[in-house]
Amino acid sequence: MAEGVPHPDPRSEDSTLPNLSDSHLLECPICLEQLRQPKSLPCRHSLCEECLSSYIVNEVSGTSDTATSFICPVCRTLTHPVDKTEDKEKWAQQFPTDNVTIEMIQLRNRTTEPRYCAPCQRRKGTMVPAQFWCKHNESLFCESCKVDLHDNIHVGCDIVDIKASENWQLRQNTSDKKCYKHKDVIAYYCEDHKSLGCSKCITVGHRKCDNVSTTEDYCEKLNSSSQLEERKTFLQQGADDMESTIKDFYLRQQNIADDKDAVLKSIDDLQERMDKRIREMKKEITDDVITAYKQERENLKVSIQKFERLKVAIQNTLESSATALQRNNHMDTILLYQKGQTELEAFKDLVKEMQMSISTVSIEHEIDSDVTSLNFGKVVVRKQRRDFPSGPTLVKPLSQCEVKEIRKVNIKCPSDQFACDARGVVYLPDGRIVVGDNNNQKIKLINDEGNVVDELNLDGCPWDLCMVDNTTVAAAIQSPGGIRVVTVTPSKLTLSSVINTNQQYIGITYRNGEFIVPTGFEICSVKKDGTTKTLYRYTGDVYALSHDSKDGQLFVSHHTVTTGSTAIGRLSTDNKYTDVLKVGVVKYACGVDVDVEGNVYVCGYSSNNVVQMSGDGTNVRELLTAADGITHPIAISVCGDKLVVTNVSDQRDSIQVFQLV
Repeated sequence: MAEGVPHPDPRSEDSTLPNLSDSHLLECPICLEQLRQPKSLPCRHSLCEECLSSYIVNEVSGTSDTATSFICPVCRTLTHPVDKTEDKEKWAQQFPTDNVTIEMIQLRNRTTEPRYCAPCQRRKGTMVPAQFWCKHNESLFCESCKVDLHDNIHVGCDIVDIKASENWQLRQNTSDKKCYKHKDVIAYYCEDHKSLGCSKCITVGHRKCDNVSTTEDYCEKLNSSSQLEERKTFLQQGADDMESTIKDFYLRQQNIADDKDAVLKSIDDLQERMDKRIREMKKEITDDVITAYKQERENLKVSIQKFERLKVAIQNTLESSATALQRNNHMDTILLYQKGQTELEAFKDLVKEMQMSISTVSIEHEIDSDVTSLNFGKVVVRKQRRDFPSGPTLVKPLSQCEVKEIRKVNIKCPSDQFACDARGVVYLPDGRIVVGDNNNQKIKLINDEGNVVDELNLDGCPWDLCMVDNTTVAAAIQSPGGIRVVTVTPSKLTLSSVINTNQQYIGITYRNGEFIVPTGFEICSVKKDGTTKTLYRYTGDVYALSHDSKDGQLFVSHHTVTTGSTAIGRLSTDNKYTDVLKVGVVKYACGVDVDVEGNVYVCGYSSNNVVQMSGDGTNVRELLTAADGITHPIAISVCGDKLVVTNVSDQRDSIQVFQLV
C-alpha cells in the first residue's frame, strides 16, 4: 500500500538501535560511500538517488523503450516505478526518501559535539561535561547537579548515562515513527500486504484484511513462533552459501586468468619460433610506433611550453600591475599596461595559431586481415579537429571574420557516368570532406589534400548528408527513399546500415540519437529502427535543415521566392516554431548549417549567395556572392572556421572550400 513506509522503525525503544559507528549501515551498496539523498526501494534496500538513477538508466538501456521495471542491484527483486510513463532518468525520484537513514547520518555526524551540564551553564556560567540525560526534562546533568538538583525533586525519571551508552543521542532524538502520508504514529502491521501503517492507513486501505495487528503484537507473534530466530538462521545460511559461491567465482576467475597466461605464453612461444624476417618486421613497426609517439609528444610539449611561458609572463604582469597601482607609481603602471597589451596580443596570435592545428591525436595499428601475408601492418597517426578551449573575448568572433577561398576541389571521378550533382556535403573535424553525388548515386571521400580517395556506390540517389560522429555520416535518400549510414575511415567508405522507411528525404540532420528529416510539409524524427514520428507540420514546402548542437534547436530552410514568405524558420526542442528570416537577401533557401558560435549559414539558390546570420535572425550579412564563384549553391557544411559549398551549375563537378579569417 502507498500509505506504508519503506523501513521498519529502527528507533523504537524496544528495538536494538544500530551502533552509529557501524558506518556500513549508512553506505550506498553501489558507490560504497555514505548515502546521499537515500531512496528506499520496496525491497527495503536504500541507495543514493544519483546512484540509483544511473543504475536504472544503465539497467534498462539495453532493453526496449517500453521497459516498465528494473531489478534491485542488491537482492535482484523486480521493482516497478510509481509512474512508468515518466522518463527513466526520473524513476529514482519517485521512490520515498529514507528519512531514518538521513537522521542517523546527521546524528552520527554530531556525536563528536561536546555535551555540557545545563544547570552549571545557567548558574555558574561554566562548561562542565555532562554525564546524564533526563528524558522527562530533556536536560543534561553532571553527576553533582543530578544528585543535588534533579534527584531531590524528580522521582521515577528515565535517566540515561550518556558515557555508558553510545546511542544516547539517538535515543534523545527518538520520536514515534510517523506515517509519510497521514503524519500519524505507525503502530499497525498488515500481514496480508506485508505493510506498516498508521490507524488511518489501516482504516482506509486494510479494513477488509484478515491479519492486521499492532506492531507490538506482531513482534511478539514472531518471537513466540521462533520466526525471527529461523529467519536469522536462514539468512546466515544464505550468507554462508553466497560466500562459498563468491569463492567459487574467484576460483573460476583465477582459472581463466591462468588460461589467459597459458595462451599468451603459447603465443609468445609461437612468435619465438618465427623466422628472422618476422623479427625484423616487428622491429621496424615498433620503431615506427616509437617515432610517431616521440614526434607527437614533442609537438604537444612545444605547444605546452609556449602557453606556460606566456602564462607565467601574464601572471607576473598582473601581480606587478597591482603593486604599481597600490604604490601609485604612474610610470610603472603605464609600462606594465603596455607590456600587458603586448602579451595579450601575443596570446591572441598564439590562440589563432593553435586553432589551425589543435587536434586530438591517436596512434593506431592497422593490420591486414590476411595473416598468411606475414605482414605486421602499418602505424597510422589519426588527427581529429577539436575546438580550442579559450574564452570568446580572446578570439575574433566568426560573425566578424572575413572570408577567403582556400581551395577548389574537383569531385569528378573516372567512373562517373554523368556530371556530378553534389546535393549534400559534410566537413569532418580532421579536414576530410564527404560529398553525396546524386546523379551518379555515390558518396565520395576527399582527403585533407583535396583528392578523392574513395567512392561508395549506393542503391539510391543521395541528397543531403549529415555527420553522426567523427567517423560516421548518414545520407538522406531521395529515391527509392530511406537513410543510409556510412562508416568513414581515413581512406575508405563502408555502408554500415540501411534504414528503410519507404519515404523519400531531401534533407537530414542528427540530434540526440535520432535522425531529423523533412518530408515535404513535415519535419519528422526517425530512429535507427525506422520508427518515424512527426514533430511539426508546415503549410509550405521545406527543403533542408540543421541543428545547433548547444541547445538542439532546428533551423529549417523553406524553398520559396515569394516576397514576405519565410526563408528560414527555427523549431525548438519542444516543437515550437519561430520565423527567423524572410525571403529577401535569400531566395530559394537550400542548404543550412550552424557553427560552434551559433551562427547560421544559408545557401540562397536563386539569389546566388551564402548568408551568415545570428540564430535569432537579427544580424544578417551576405558572406559569399556570385563574385566569389557562388552559382546556385545547394549544400553547405561548416567546420570550425572553415566551410565547404557545393554549386549546381556549370561548376557542379567541383566544390569550394573557404576560411573565415
